[in-house]
Amino acid sequence: MGLRVVISAGEVSGDQHLARVVRSLKSLVPDAEVRGMGGKECRAAGAELVVDCYKSGAAMGFLELFRSFRGIFSSFKSMTSLVSSWKPHVVVLVDYPDFNLRLAKRAKANGCKVLYYIPPKVWAWRSGRVESIKRSVDRVAAIFPFERDWYRSHGYEAVTYVGHPLTDHNKAATQQEHRSDSVILMPGSRKFEIERMLLPMLKAFERIRASKPTLQAVVLLADNMSEEWAQQQAARAVSADTLSAIAWKKGNVIAEMQRARAGILKSGTCNLEGAIAELPFVCVYSGTLLAKMIVSTFVKLKEYSPVNIMKAGTVRELIRVKHDEVELERELLRVLEDGPARQKMINDLRDVREALFSFESSAGQAAEVAGRVAAVVVEMSGEVAAPKESRAEAVES
Repeated sequence: MGLRVVISAGEVSGDQHLARVVRSLKSLVPDAEVRGMGGKECRAAGAELVVDCYKSGAAMGFLELFRSFRGIFSSFKSMTSLVSSWKPHVVVLVDYPDFNLRLAKRAKANGCKVLYYIPPKVWAWRSGRVESIKRSVDRVAAIFPFERDWYRSHGYEAVTYVGHPLTDHNKAATQQEHRSDSVILMPGSRKFEIERMLLPMLKAFERIRASKPTLQAVVLLADNMSEEWAQQQAARAVSADTLSAIAWKKGNVIAEMQRARAGILKSGTCNLEGAIAELPFVCVYSGTLLAKMIVSTFVKLKEYSPVNIMKAGTVRELIRVKHDEVELERELLRVLEDGPARQKMINDLRDVREALFSFESSAGQAAEVAGRVAAVVVEMSGEVAAPKESRAEAVES
């Protein structure tokens, strides 16, 4: 019997990441069977879904946990039944920790090897979960280089750094020596983020443009955000003249960042895109003082931007930006103008970029992260050897 792999993704991003792994795995081992929990991307890649995470309620976030409990319980029951009856060689988990750590425990009890790709951010909060990983996870495929050392400092050695998925489609990205006189504004993908963060971003841009009239802005909106609605919000904050200097766009994030001179970015994945583009930027949040106190209490980090987690002090982080537009203006000016502060940030971002593009040789030499994860799966299975031809094709792809 061929290689049997169970997959478990509970959210849209996990479905997308796992789909790439499934495709790479089938290139390495054409007769591999893949079953489990995912969505339309995993199904299109050739996985047989026992649970459709979009329909089952498993894709709901933390705030919807109680409302979707019945769907999550049913999904967990279906997945544990699959593991115990089908006896896969390897169970591959992606993110979604509250569900997947429990599934890992059941899989381990059934004698399965367990790989956790994109593991829980235990280095940020709920670090006690590392004990569950020690007991139930055979190997972690990490996407940040610092995770390797963090886990090892907590007594867990089985960590392979496979590289970050963002690097897969940006290997040929060339850095621009001469950037346009423009700033990138990325306020987030939710309406409340637009309301809280876009307006102070625009006001800071407007104030700076008073002394730099050639300065332009590009607002990069998430695909789910209405451009018309966002523009209506903007019209409440700045003048018609300022609005005429703003372009509204979606997609091509890194390409747009490479053309711009600086940016104001909401904390998150876009910060890593900024590092890949070597774009000097200010990182912003918006929340209440109470929220800040709660985060400071429970999250064991001094800095929250993923760029700063990789290299401390790389970019300036502003919390409660809604209430401090003057500081936002000042920090944007610092990265716009030539000088030691801007150059240091570019150098630090370049270091982060290089770290993102690195990976451990033990993960294989495939061109993409998913291929390296698939190579780890095959290695862990210890049961099926991929045909040499298929291996070569996967490495070259």
